[in-house]
Amino acid sequence: MAYHYLTSPTLARVPGLFDFVSARTGQPSPGTSHRLISYFVENEGDDGFLRHTNVVAQAQEGLPTRLVREADYLTASVRIPIFSAAFVAAVGSELDRDLEFHRCIVRCQDEEYDDYSVARVKTVLPLIDEDRSRHRPSAGGGTPILTEPFFREEYAHQFLIARDARYRTMVCSPRLMDLVQAHRLKVRFTATD
Repeated sequence: MAYHYLTSPTLARVPGLFDFVSARTGQPSPGTSHRLISYFVENEGDDGFLRHTNVVAQAQEGLPTRLVREADYLTASVRIPIFSAAFVAAVGSELDRDLEFHRCIVRCQDEEYDDYSVARVKTVLPLIDEDRSRHRPSAGGGTPILTEPFFREEYAHQFLIARDARYRTMVCSPRLMDLVQAHRLKVRFTATD
């Protein structure tokens, strides 16, 4: 049983199409990015800051609105998943154990859409088999950089979507693929192997 990465069907060839920006200024902000990464990727802290601000994802310039609106999953420059309202309505309850959804505003060209959600992946497991994965040395001589992950299969039945405990890589089980296909959601999956 192989794990899969989520990709956008209409936007699959271009990673990181959305940047998270300050709701107030509309510009990328190191403080905004740090808080979002800490909470949504590293699973640190609580969601208190979300009561006082909106999460805003800004599409890269030139990205057609039609492609954004057709996708049920959007990729961001940081590893925070963005899901459409259709995705959350169709399979959100199945993902309660694995995901925590928060409202997100998506801006594309001069349009603003408030029917998206970002998700914190709550299921964190040691998914990557260090010994069987490939690494390359880092430029500074620090921790080697993972280039070809090899995933442990023994966790496949414990989640629909999860992050690796060390590398924070997000993967999906085949069961999530089946759910998405059954609901005809516009999400593409890429095999990890």
